[in-house]
Amino acid sequence: MEASKKNGLQLKGIGRIIEIGNLFVQVKCLYTKLYLYLKRFLSKFLLFWVAWLFGFLIGLLKLLRPPEWTKSLGNMLIAYIAATSFTGNLDWGLLFWGFLAVGPLLWGGLYTLNDVVDFEKDQKHDVKKNRPIPSGLVSPNMGFILFMATTIAAFAIGFFIIQKPLFILCLAAMLVNQLLYTLKPFELKKKPVMDFVSGSLVNPFFRFYSGWFLVKEAFNAPLELVVFVVAIKFGGYSLYRLASKKHEEELNYRSSVVVFGEEKIRSAAYIAIALAGAAYFLATFNGVLPFRYFFLGAASLVAFPLYVSALKNPQEMNMRLVYNLIYANYALFIIGFVALAYFR
Repeated sequence: MEASKKNGLQLKGIGRIIEIGNLFVQVKCLYTKLYLYLKRFLSKFLLFWVAWLFGFLIGLLKLLRPPEWTKSLGNMLIAYIAATSFTGNLDWGLLFWGFLAVGPLLWGGLYTLNDVVDFEKDQKHDVKKNRPIPSGLVSPNMGFILFMATTIAAFAIGFFIIQKPLFILCLAAMLVNQLLYTLKPFELKKKPVMDFVSGSLVNPFFRFYSGWFLVKEAFNAPLELVVFVVAIKFGGYSLYRLASKKHEEELNYRSSVVVFGEEKIRSAAYIAIALAGAAYFLATFNGVLPFRYFFLGAASLVAFPLYVSALKNPQEMNMRLVYNLIYANYALFIIGFVALAYFR
């Protein structure tokens, strides 16, 4: 009897242990399912935010328009190398800080400001609607913050690292000019003649001199080089504005391309491009540029046939394709210009 009772108690104990074990297994299974669910959820959550952050940062970078920095880099390098008398004695550290202030920071911020101001109009443009702000990737407020941050950083470099008053003057001149070009009540980009003066004459002039003033302390750069830089920009800017003529008419702009018409603007662009070429080759013959630079200019003309279609019909040109060609051609020209500074 006692043995039977004892066995019964043992069986109950074993049953309890089995029940506890089953409960433990159930809890463990539930925990495992919960863990896997949370893991999948967090993975998707983190992946979403990582993807969003990456896209946002790419959007900010696109607002700064890195391909456009080549204009500042090219103008500054031409001026800087000329100011050093083509000796090859280049201070790359000084050049780096000067370019960083002018290209990525000041002009990157000014391009951003332009997109902030025009984002509603850009949403109606076939190409510009894909920019970060019109597409909704970056908010206008974030764009304005980026403009302020980069502009302040550009002047900080000018005051505390470059420490050359005329270089800072160039930064200030480009900032003021672009504000007049972009913002109400001035909006020079909408006014005939003034849009071309502001967008294609003033800006390249001060880009060039921001490189010159890293070495020199006076507005005494060779006229041929100044004409080359300004005229080539004027020609390219004219064709760019012609490509946007229809869009500007829809927005009721009273810009030069709307007021003066396609034929006159195209003729002005041809004359400017020809003047730029003449100034460059004249510089190689009169000693402003060492004669070895003649061959660089001649080699650059090899790409001319690629631009014939755009020159004839700027309103029909594939803007992205032409811009990529220009950036590639200009980058090769600048590489050659720098290389020849070391070749004596």
